[in-house]
Amino acid sequence: MMLNSELFVQLKQLSRGDKFQIIQFLIADFAQKEGLKLLDNNQVDRTLYPHNYSDAADKLMSLLEQKEGK
Repeated sequence: MMLNSELFVQLKQLSRGDKFQIIQFLIADFAQKEGLKLLDNNQVDRTLYPHNYSDAADKLMSLLEQKEGK
């Protein structure tokens, strides 16, 4: 078994494309183990999450506007 430090050293030496493929593999593997459905472009289907992202964006915008007004 490879130690994390050894793995990180090897990962740093990979090309950008290879790193991207590893990220895609890890996301797909994680999603499968967590029972999440991936979309065709390998993104996690956000409908599985109870979060309302538009509300979060509205709240963030409100906070930014308040800060700018001060």
